[in-house]
Amino acid sequence: MPAGTKEISAVAAWETINDEIETFDDLGAPKTDVDFLDDFFDDEALGALLKVYDDLTVGDLSDPEEDQARDFHHDVLDLVSPKASRNRKAAELMDILQSPHMQALLDAHDDVATQNYQSVDLKSHGLAAPPPPAFDLATEDHRLVTITKQGKQPLGVTVSLDGDNNLIIARILQGSLADKQALLRVGDKVREVNGVEVYRPEDMMLLLKEASTSITMKIVPCYHHNSVREQFFVRALFNYDPLNDRLIPCKKAGLPFNAGDILQVVSTDDENWWQARSVSVDEGHGPVGLIPSRTLQEKRSAFVQPGITDTQTSLFCGLKWKKKKHINYNSNNNTEFDECDIKVYEEVTLTNYHTRVLALVGAKKTGKRSLIAKLVEENPRRFQAAIPYTTKPMGDRDVDGHGYFFTDRETMEKDIHEGKFLDYGEYDGELYGIKFSTVRAIIKTGRVCVMAVSPNALKMIKAPDFQPYVVFIAAPSVEAMKVMYEQHKLETQPAKRRGSRNSKPDDSSALFLEEQCIESVKESRLIEKVYRGYFDETIVNDDFNTTYDYLKNMMSKLHRNAKWVPVEWNQ
Repeated sequence: MPAGTKEISAVAAWETINDEIETFDDLGAPKTDVDFLDDFFDDEALGALLKVYDDLTVGDLSDPEEDQARDFHHDVLDLVSPKASRNRKAAELMDILQSPHMQALLDAHDDVATQNYQSVDLKSHGLAAPPPPAFDLATEDHRLVTITKQGKQPLGVTVSLDGDNNLIIARILQGSLADKQALLRVGDKVREVNGVEVYRPEDMMLLLKEASTSITMKIVPCYHHNSVREQFFVRALFNYDPLNDRLIPCKKAGLPFNAGDILQVVSTDDENWWQARSVSVDEGHGPVGLIPSRTLQEKRSAFVQPGITDTQTSLFCGLKWKKKKHINYNSNNNTEFDECDIKVYEEVTLTNYHTRVLALVGAKKTGKRSLIAKLVEENPRRFQAAIPYTTKPMGDRDVDGHGYFFTDRETMEKDIHEGKFLDYGEYDGELYGIKFSTVRAIIKTGRVCVMAVSPNALKMIKAPDFQPYVVFIAAPSVEAMKVMYEQHKLETQPAKRRGSRNSKPDDSSALFLEEQCIESVKESRLIEKVYRGYFDETIVNDDFNTTYDYLKNMMSKLHRNAKWVPVEWNQ
């Protein structure tokens, strides 16, 4: 090492690299490369390995008590061996001492004690790869298969090694070149490609890539037919990009999609990877690709479910969700269960159906109730708002059944306990909620029941007897919310009061308004993250009139056009 150079430990270097990776984005490095480096150097296993390296090369190691553990091992075997035939415990000890793991442990101890760290010559002491399986070519039922291709056209197959080290066809993408020519079958064993014996997937893929016009394979046919369910359709409830998936067998074969997309699942042969295509009523079907199976994605999602604190849940719709021991909340209506609820796909079918409930979901100050009021006011024969129950005292001008149904707290808590409320919560010490009976009464009139609900109620309302259409009213930017609030204030405030006030709010009210808008934007993002699987439509309300027109036109189209709905609604 040159004079004056300060030695740095491997762990310190690792920590420095981790700190510097954050600056790579500013230097113009590709995001995928930066993400890869970040994941690689953030691995705790790498940190532990480097710490061991530092301990062995930099740190002061204590002298071993003994550097020849194998000698003691032989001495113990000599003592125990005569008794092994007569004593069960001695025989058990002999088995442990003679096990390969114990001998390897003692070898490792002696190597560390004597600092025997030289690398092993793989050519003379071991194998770089397992030997290829010995095939009985005389008795195997071989078949030659020739597939014609054009240029770099992909074959559309993936291969793997089975338990006996046979190279087999793992999957065939539907609609691919191999599928159209129907010469290969999942499970076929591949022995040769264009006259070259193949034993590993990477060898075969290299030969397939080099072939330009035709591919001739020697295979051992598989005559086993898998019994698979017929094709079906699902609505994706999460975003997926195969380029960011480390588990997918072939990234190029993956099918990207977004939450809400409709997918036609054409094969479930593989328990981890389904074959599917995107479906659009207007544009038809897309190409087939690989997507994570329900089982695989649920396992992965179980490790990344977002946590929701009590503080966060209290933001929903401005209601504080009261928890009392004497009120037994239905598990389907409890945010704590929603945290752990893992939904990745929803099986759907295309059908004409009559929307019975229009449910608007969103954060505070996103205009849900204003949209409902205008929708009902302009279309009273088609829409009717669900009137909530409340325990707040009735005012002098209040009329029961106009705006609210008034009740006492004891009665309302009893009805909540008996499961009569679809949605409920507490605000300013008073309970509010919508009853199932209210919704059903509106449906019986033939009108669409329109209501704003908390996200907690979505699991209850997504039922065949309600057949809801759930619209998420997303919060726009903070600045857009402030502009909308001021416009609404000017439109609803009497002219005399408008003239007597300065149009510009004071600093304290402006700050309070901005804090409320920031809170609504955060709440909106949280609701979308946790509950987006329940949404049929998402509308960003950055202009009230535009949002209302879109909502009204959307309901007209729903009345005329077929729609993807959960399969259980048609059963």
